[in-house]
Amino acid sequence: MSVDRSYSPYEVIRAYHDRGMMKWGAFATGELTEAQNTFEKEKKDDKIIQTLPHHLVIHLLNQSFSNQVQIKVKYQSKGKLIEVYGFVSEFINNQVRLKSTDKIYIISIEQIINIS
Repeated sequence: MSVDRSYSPYEVIRAYHDRGMMKWGAFATGELTEAQNTFEKEKKDDKIIQTLPHHLVIHLLNQSFSNQVQIKVKYQSKGKLIEVYGFVSEFINNQVRLKSTDKIYIISIEQIINIS
């Protein structure tokens, strides 16, 4: 579809070609980028894990040790959140030894964030 602009005395107006929806692309891209950034921020906020109280951590570790039940321990080490599956094999001072299928972990009880 073309618009007749022959009425205009100016060559620029007569030669103008409307790009249609292309002119809105920058606005749509900006809104999409903003929506994706908001979504990613909300997704990160959802990942915040509540830290278990110290006495509950010790209680769950004792339960796992006495019943020899496998647990999943989430703990913070060097700014990273690490998940380990295993069995509690021993308590050493303020640390716990956790045996997984491939490795033995010694984790400080203060570093433990969650147990399931």
